[in-house]
Amino acid sequence: MKIMWTDELSVDVPELDEQHRRLIDLLNEFYDAIERGHDEEAIRKLIEGMEEYTVFHFCTEEQFLIEINYPDLEKHQKAHQILINEVKSAKARYQNGDRRAVRELIAFALAWLYSHILKVDKKYSNYCKECPFLNIDLIAKRSLNKCLENEG
Repeated sequence: MKIMWTDELSVDVPELDEQHRRLIDLLNEFYDAIERGHDEEAIRKLIEGMEEYTVFHFCTEEQFLIEINYPDLEKHQKAHQILINEVKSAKARYQNGDRRAVRELIAFALAWLYSHILKVDKKYSNYCKECPFLNIDLIAKRSLNKCLENEG
């Protein structure tokens, strides 16, 4: 099952849209690897990719929200923590032999992707539109760079 990016998922911040596309790519790569019979490798890459994605994307997005003085930052961070916890839980369960953990993580990530972007992320997208003086591209790049600096 391929997941397709649509303009409906755009938050009108190119850097953050690109990162959202990366999550879709990660899920599609998992499906492709499973179809080729590379189950264990696919599962390992999915879990590692989800861990890396949540750290990097959430850092960038939350830094962006701080920089634009987004009023619902705390609520947004709590929504991110839900996915972080789910990934950690699925990894631990899988390592303890629970094969359902991966299926449940995929289902959760897919539902989360659409509900989070369309309901939660769209709120900051609308907030940005109400503040036309914001240079969102510059702010997003600066947010990304801060996260890259913290990584290294």
